[in-house]
Amino acid sequence: MQHNSDDTNSPLGEGGISSSSDDVNKLFPIFLKLENLSVLLIGAGNVALEKLQAIVNNAPKTKVTVIAKQVYPAFAELAKQYASVEIIIAEYNSSYLDDCDIVISAVNDLQLSEQIRNDAKRKNKLINAADKPELCDFYLGSIVTKGNLKLAISTNGKSPTVAKRLKEIFNELLPEELDEVLNNIQQIREKLKGDFQNKVHQLNEITKVLIEENKKMA
Repeated sequence: MQHNSDDTNSPLGEGGISSSSDDVNKLFPIFLKLENLSVLLIGAGNVALEKLQAIVNNAPKTKVTVIAKQVYPAFAELAKQYASVEIIIAEYNSSYLDDCDIVISAVNDLQLSEQIRNDAKRKNKLINAADKPELCDFYLGSIVTKGNLKLAISTNGKSPTVAKRLKEIFNELLPEELDEVLNNIQQIREKLKGDFQNKVHQLNEITKVLIEENKKMA
């Protein structure tokens, strides 16, 4: 059987938990190929600007349709830099959900947010509602990127401020050279022989040497 997991052979996934306690983060971490999907962003104010920045910073070719009655200048300035971002000046209508895969609601109106969430549920669309965790199917975590390495940080919707602070810490701690390390490991991985389990064992031995060498230098 072919094993498509990335860098882990744990049945629970990397960092998996088996605890039945409710006092843990049970969100399932996943990295989407967002550029293959279509996003509907409702709103074009400061909060929507943060959402759009998150999208274009991580997947700049993603098709984003923006629905808003008013567009903040800073939002318009960012949007015009990306040909895949379309702004439609209009009031929200559930028909806009028909041609999207993912919905992000960034409106300062609880009643409208609830309506958008209900419409999204009815049409089987995943939704993120800004600053309203109880209406969300998923959250947009803080992201740390070093070339091909990407870390997503979640506080289970409890404190975006803490997540942003952790992002700053990891950005400072992780060296830019990590991307070169990943490229070198990939080249080694492609030359390894044997089945998946054997390759994982060989890579573990190689990376263990790197860790031991780093300890000696510390």
